[in-house]
Amino acid sequence: MHVVTSGDPAGEPLLLLHGTGPGATGELSFGPLLPGLRAHRCVVPDLVGFGRSSHPAAVPAGPGPWFARRVEAVLRLVDDLGPGRVHVVGHSYGARVALELLLRVPERIGRVVLLAAGGTPVKADLQKLTGFYREPSAAAMGDLVAAQLARPDVPDVAGYVRERFAVAVRPEVRRSFESAMAPGEPAPVYDRAVLGRVRHPVLVVHGKDDATIPPAASLFLAEHLPRADLHLFAGCGHLLQFEVPARLGALIDGFVRIER
Repeated sequence: MHVVTSGDPAGEPLLLLHGTGPGATGELSFGPLLPGLRAHRCVVPDLVGFGRSSHPAAVPAGPGPWFARRVEAVLRLVDDLGPGRVHVVGHSYGARVALELLLRVPERIGRVVLLAAGGTPVKADLQKLTGFYREPSAAAMGDLVAAQLARPDVPDVAGYVRERFAVAVRPEVRRSFESAMAPGEPAPVYDRAVLGRVRHPVLVVHGKDDATIPPAASLFLAEHLPRADLHLFAGCGHLLQFEVPARLGALIDGFVRIER
């Protein structure tokens, strides 16, 4: 996996896992948050099949096989980070990966932040994501990003759209995304029985105006994760790390530092 690091190299690792979508990468997704997390050792990978990470041709089509391959790669990355605990921030699809880490290697995971989380029984609206490659263009990427924002005054959205579109039109990126979204074995869904097994402290965060994954998803997580705190940001959509980066960064920073 391609990995970007930032912050204090002596700190405990803070693993940031990005969401899905054409052209998504770790650095693009979390760039606005990183200045507020500079006290931590931030580790920001591109998940397998995204950005500059590998794009394996042998993965069977469908969400399930691709999810399994991505989780395997992240587990190897956790091992590479050393024997101590790793804190995790997961956005959207990345929150689904974070939940899987909690179940697979609970002894390696510290505190977890789930942003606009996918993977619950609450249905997401992915039409903008899945329809992008029917007629891929810079304008279509702009529409996709706009649909995930609730605020009109987000700085440098044009630059983000431009960089993300440049990644999205790379042939291997398109091939991986379309294969992962094709019909096939589904990715796991984390219901109340599964969530009840998690004993880690978790911060669940959502934008109240998220049109991609409704806030009900985070309410579900907060209800069924035994040690979950919940924070809703008014006037925010799915890309809340772009809409309230300073406030969200401070919230994550404070939560990860707490010992209890």
